[in-house]
Amino acid sequence: MHLYWRNKNGARRLPKPIQEYMRRRFGLLPQYLELLRCFEYDGQVKDKQVRRVSIFSPAKAREKDLSIRSRQDLEQHHELLFYEGYIDSAGDAYVADRRTPRVEIKAT
Repeated sequence: MHLYWRNKNGARRLPKPIQEYMRRRFGLLPQYLELLRCFEYDGQVKDKQVRRVSIFSPAKAREKDLSIRSRQDLEQHHELLFYEGYIDSAGDAYVADRRTPRVEIKAT
């Protein structure tokens, strides 16, 4: 019997603490959060070790005919980075909105 382990560097579903934080903070629906994907990696915030998370929409990537298979791909296409955050050692999450603001142009 062979077991297949997912590549740890690949995109994955959002961790539960991140989903809960985003639902509370941004008012996002669970159905939308299920569609988002992220890359996780070790990092530091205020001299503390954390698990960093870069969040994007695979649907938006497909709309632009882009394949986002690694964190480096996402860094090359920063317009697809929707949110960034982290989970600390206590399991607490924080996420910041990185989407490009929409600008309305009023006719004069």
